[in-house]
Amino acid sequence: MTNSLSRSTLTCAGALLVCLAAAPGRVHAQDAGHAQEAPLASLLPDLILGDITLPAPGGGVLSHAAHFSPLTANDPDNPAVAIVRGFNTLLVSQLSSFPLGSSTGGLTYTFDTALGTFRRGSASFGPAFAERALTIGKGRLSGGFNYQHTSYNRFEGLDLDNGSVKFYLRHEECCGVGGPDGPPLFGTVPSPDGSHETPFFEGDVIEAALSLKARTDTVSLFANYGLSDRWDIGVAVPLVRVALDARVDATIMRLSTSSNPNIHTFVAGDPNATSTTIDRSGSASGLGDVVLRTKYRVVDLPGGGLAAAADFRLPTGDQDELLGAGGQTRLYVVASAGQGRFAEHVNAGYTISGGQLPSLGFPGDAMATEVPDELSYAAGVEFAVSPRITLLGDVLGRSLRDVGRLALATKTFQFQQPGAPVTPAPTAQFQEFDPRPGSLNLTFGAAGVKANVWGDLLLSANVLVPFSDAGLRSKVTMVFGLDFAF
Repeated sequence: MTNSLSRSTLTCAGALLVCLAAAPGRVHAQDAGHAQEAPLASLLPDLILGDITLPAPGGGVLSHAAHFSPLTANDPDNPAVAIVRGFNTLLVSQLSSFPLGSSTGGLTYTFDTALGTFRRGSASFGPAFAERALTIGKGRLSGGFNYQHTSYNRFEGLDLDNGSVKFYLRHEECCGVGGPDGPPLFGTVPSPDGSHETPFFEGDVIEAALSLKARTDTVSLFANYGLSDRWDIGVAVPLVRVALDARVDATIMRLSTSSNPNIHTFVAGDPNATSTTIDRSGSASGLGDVVLRTKYRVVDLPGGGLAAAADFRLPTGDQDELLGAGGQTRLYVVASAGQGRFAEHVNAGYTISGGQLPSLGFPGDAMATEVPDELSYAAGVEFAVSPRITLLGDVLGRSLRDVGRLALATKTFQFQQPGAPVTPAPTAQFQEFDPRPGSLNLTFGAAGVKANVWGDLLLSANVLVPFSDAGLRSKVTMVFGLDFAF
């Protein structure tokens, strides 16, 4: 029965590895009727800032095709750009640096001089998303894998799948009113006045309501070796698949052209064509950021101690495809202790990041935004129900430093109707994100079980639940693992 269980587990692991080792996926521009290669990190900026265009008229008439598309019109100062940049920064930062499960072996050993052999160092099998000060034991080796699936359903308190997240695309400041000897009203002039009110048609906006499904699947292969009774080294090799499915329902808000509906329309000659839907989807699969780990127990305590640890996250994952964060170093301390069936652990650390976030695609737009540093902590308990079963509970925290935030605010839009300008200009108000400085603070709860099913083989099952509604919020993350000590 045990051999059958082991073969089944390895078969499942092999199937997952085959799926995740597939070549990077393609981004599909479904509205254009064709597929094109594009980095996954650019999917949302391309969709919101580039894909929403109007038809170009014929006969030399002024074209409004790109007037609501900052990427096409090369309009980086459009207010929508900063909002989309902030949204994409939070999305990319969280997707590319989601924490991996612990790679420390669940079975720890100490050498008993009285018995002349190794014995278990703890009654429990250790935490799932944190570390404990106990080491695996000199010359001991453990290995295994974790599989975790995460999907995301909210952003800054708004549902992601029903169009609640909205962006407002302003008309490009493209034109002037002309003069007695200049071009006609609807022709371009060298010096637009910067008001977004003259000519009057610059007062329209397009509402882009986003519906997004984001999912990640990760298989982490890990190994841990005891250089001494106090010093462990380890490695975690993640194979990652990221999938994004996005839809934008775009609606022309005719604040200024209600009496001239053919100026802005999604179908040339059809004044009723005020809305359209554009879809983009993409996926990427491959190697994530390989993690090298080391831990040294400095102080001994009953059932634990105090340890210093470091994780070196190598830039092996393709950052443009959201498979990695571009390299990180995490330094942290671990304290743990245990008496009988109960054990406690506390972790605290700081992550220094070296990667950069992708640009939005404007000519000359450098990747100046860096992946944020991170302050992290964890605290939890382990309870050995029996010598073969351990129950786990943790509270985990992450603070992405100075990554920026988006908060809903009431925005006022000024516009003019055809004819002589009105003072003061009429206005309309919409709820829109407002970019603000700050750190993103995330809190999670984790619960699970580890079972010693045979010999030195452990199976584990855990759930990770977000406690906060900030940033990109995941649903329940399921984590399954296998750990074998040699």
